Formats: sequence, structure tokens, C-alpha cells
Amino acid sequence: MLLAAQAHSQSLGISQTSSSAPSTPTGTSTSTLSNPSALPTTIRTSFENWRLPNGQHAGMLGLNLLFDVNPNVKLGVASYGALTGEQGGLITMGLAGELQYDLGPSWRAHAGLFVGGGGGAAGYALTGNGFMFRTDAGLTYRTQGYGNIGVGVSWVTFPTGDIRSVQPYLMYEYQFDTLIWPGWQRSTAQNVDAARSPTFDTASSSRRQEIGLTWSQYVVPSSVKNDQGAQQADIDLGGVRWTSYLDDRWYLSVQADGSYTESTSGYVQILGGIGYRLPLGSSTGLKIYGLAGPAGAGNGAVSTGGGLLLGGGITIQQMLTDRWAIEIGFGGTKATTGDFRAWNYGINLSYVFGLNKVSDMNRHVSSNSPQAKESDPPLRLRVMNTTFLKADDQWRNDDTNKTVNNFGLGLDYFLNDRAYITGQGLVAYTGNSKNGSVTAAMELTGLLGAGWLQPVTQDWFVMAEGLLGFSNGGSLDTGMGGVWQLNAGLGYRITDDLDLTLSGGRMQAFDGQFKANIISVGLGYRFGLPSR
Repeated sequence: MLLAAQAHSQSLGISQTSSSAPSTPTGTSTSTLSNPSALPTTIRTSFENWRLPNGQHAGMLGLNLLFDVNPNVKLGVASYGALTGEQGGLITMGLAGELQYDLGPSWRAHAGLFVGGGGGAAGYALTGNGFMFRTDAGLTYRTQGYGNIGVGVSWVTFPTGDIRSVQPYLMYEYQFDTLIWPGWQRSTAQNVDAARSPTFDTASSSRRQEIGLTWSQYVVPSSVKNDQGAQQADIDLGGVRWTSYLDDRWYLSVQADGSYTESTSGYVQILGGIGYRLPLGSSTGLKIYGLAGPAGAGNGAVSTGGGLLLGGGITIQQMLTDRWAIEIGFGGTKATTGDFRAWNYGINLSYVFGLNKVSDMNRHVSSNSPQAKESDPPLRLRVMNTTFLKADDQWRNDDTNKTVNNFGLGLDYFLNDRAYITGQGLVAYTGNSKNGSVTAAMELTGLLGAGWLQPVTQDWFVMAEGLLGFSNGGSLDTGMGGVWQLNAGLGYRITDDLDLTLSGGRMQAFDGQFKANIISVGLGYRFGLPSR
């Protein structure tokens, strides 16, 4: 795999000096590539306390990743997970949008909307089919260089369940700029005025990033009990992790993991952390980290109490090449209000690259500027609706004739013009059952695989994918949780940036009775990240 970038001057890839773009012989004609733009990006966290029936409550942590569509509109994705109360494991994911209006140099009014799905420990009575709707309004105050703080009021409902709550919230957000190439243009522009480029910190030309696939095991002491009072089983987890470095050593991370151990099917955790990487040589580093975030299981198999999980540990990271690294680590994890605690060990395989630092979001960068290079291959972010249709009479533990609808996100990394690697996550928002002790609304699926895109005409294309992953199945009989998926479909390019896809196929568990025919509709955004 290659990003069109400069080679690392060090195998660690954190710091290097920019070099000039290759020259083109005078008089050579070249087509023009659209200039990349600095896209204003917001990472936001919030906290609010949902009031539930029977005097219960759930203190919910919100995590948002939002992009400025224009100066007054943000769009992105969000997740809400329980940290306090009686509903540990209540986790939802979906799409988020916001309107904003400046009231002055420091104050901004905003109104937001979230539509998504999930459920977890709350069960049918509270979350119904799992579909969630949230709206809010509030005020934001801009600090000078320390992010923004805000307050507001939100209203949350699960239309087919009993949760309906109005509450105040507090939030903190950090804004920065992400340099992107819109569309999939591939040619190189020449003779563009480099003075139009945004300002880059060329002294340390890029910030190190790591995208990793993780496997870990929680080894649980025999004294730990689950919510039913039985001995807590060990837990095997698979997931993904994104690590972004603040400087040469300090970094932030976010990871999502799910259990594929049958006795803890439905266990999910979304953890954020901070860490420090100490170089032990040119290609080896020691990492020390701390983590926190919501976690729990819909079937009560893990006693996480209100849902807040704390953890920490150490890892040894070894660069295998300039781009690939492997980590082996050991640590500990504990629920703050539940009985769950465990030692953990694991392994992580990461792809390492660097993203340019942008300090002026209002300018464009020319493609032949020494500070930026064309992103090659391109990326595609997809928002999907995926429907599971019965393909076996025993595919669910109850209500076997009900279909299950899932909200999905996918990220495709193109190796060339046709082949790509894809990672996809799904969360159910309909298909729940009133009868079972567990519900399809707890179903979360993570998939990793490969695909092929074949143009048919200038605007139409066909595609096919093969994926493997884990499904924390709720009422879906996925056994140990391992699943495979094959699908193929048709796509249409709406613009250079957007495409619409329709596909069908099959998902099936390796050792459970779950067999489903699938239909998926997706809207994809094509872009690239100038990187090193």
C-alpha cells in the first residue's frame, strides 16, 4: 500500500523536512487537479443526564466528529454511551448535524440534531426497536487557543421505547483543519501560485498517525461476578484504533472493541486515551497510556455498573517497515461502579503515516507546492442502510420473521483505481422483539475486507466485496460472534465527490444459526488526504 507521500527520513516517520516537488519539462501540458482545501473539523465531547422511568437515570457521554459544510452548517457522526447510573452498556451511534450562528467574536449559538440507533443494556422497554432521536440548542464560548466550551438543553427520545428526557448538558470542543483533496482527480497541476498555499509547520512537516487492528483478551480474576451473580468469564475482543500524535511523543487515541466470546456476546467498549511514546531506538518505542470510556453488555454478562471503564498499560511498538508497525502490550481495566475488573494483554497491527499541519484554513494549497503532495490512492467514506432478511428459520432467537435494519459507516482505502480495503461498522435501529430477554437493537457488527470497483460507463460502475468480522448479535444467533459477508452491487457517480450504491448479498455466522440475505444502500464521499 502506498500513499502518495514523501518517504520518511526516519522509520518512525514523525519528523522530516519537506522536499521540492518534481519538476516538469517546460512546455509539457498537464491537466489540472483541483486544489486541496483545509476543511474545518470539530471534535466534541458532551455530558448529560437522561431521566429514565422508575426513577432511574443514565449519565451519557457524547462524542462527535463534525465537518463544516459551510460557515453555518456542520455534518458528521456521533456516539452516546452511558457512564453513570443503572444502564452500563447503553451505547448508540448515528449521524449528527448542526446549525450555528455567530453572536460576536467569542459567542456562538447552535442547534443540533442526531439520528441513530443502538440500545444495549436498556432493553426493549426503554429503547424499543433501538431508533434514537436527539435535538439540542445552546451557546458556545470560544477560548483563545484552548478549545471551546458550551452549555445547552437537549431532548432525547427512543420513539418505540419509553425513554423521553429533557436535560441540560455541558460540552467541550476542539477545532482544527483537515487538508483534503475533493474527488478522485489524479493528474498533477503545474505553474500554480504557491503563495496561495496555507501555512504549514515545515519544521516537523507532519503529525504521525496510526490506524490499527487490535486483538486483546481480558483475563478476569475468579472473584469477579457478572450481573447475574455468576463467575465472570474471560473476554476475547477485536477492534480498531486511531492514534494521533500531538508532538513527537504525546498522543491521543480512540478505539472501539467488541467481544467475540459467546458468553459475553453483546459486550462493547468505546475508549479514548492519552499516551506517551518513548523511543528506544530508530524503530522501537515504549508506550505508556491511560484509557476511559463507556462499556457494557446488553445481556448483563459483564458488570460494568453505570458503564464507565478505566484502564491503562504499557506496550512495545516495533516498526516492521516505514509504514507498518506491530505492538504487544499488557495492562489492567476496571469499572468504576460495577464489579468488573481484569488484566489484559493484546497485539495491534498498525499502518503509520503523517498528516500535514494546516494553520490557515481560509486558503488553498497548490498541488505543486513543496508543502503538499497528491493523495494517491483515494479514500471513500460511506453512510449506509443495511437490511438483514431471514435466510434460515433459526437465524434469530425470537421473532424470526422480523427484518433488522442497520445504520452503517464504511471507510474504503483504495490500493489502486479498482481494488480497495474496507472497514465497516453497523448498529441495528429496528428489528427488536418484545419477547426475548435480549434484542436485535443490541446488535453491533464490525467488518474488515476487500472490494473491487469496475467502471461500466463514465458515471456507472459495479462493485463486489468480501468481508470477515464479528457481530455482537443481540437476538441474532451468531454463536461465538464470527461472521462473513459477500455482496455485489451497482453504483452511480452523482458528482466527482459523491456516489450512490445499491448492493445485495449474504452474511452468515461461522458457528451460529445466523444466516441473512442483505440489501444495502449507501452514499459515498470521495476524498484524499495529502500525507507523508
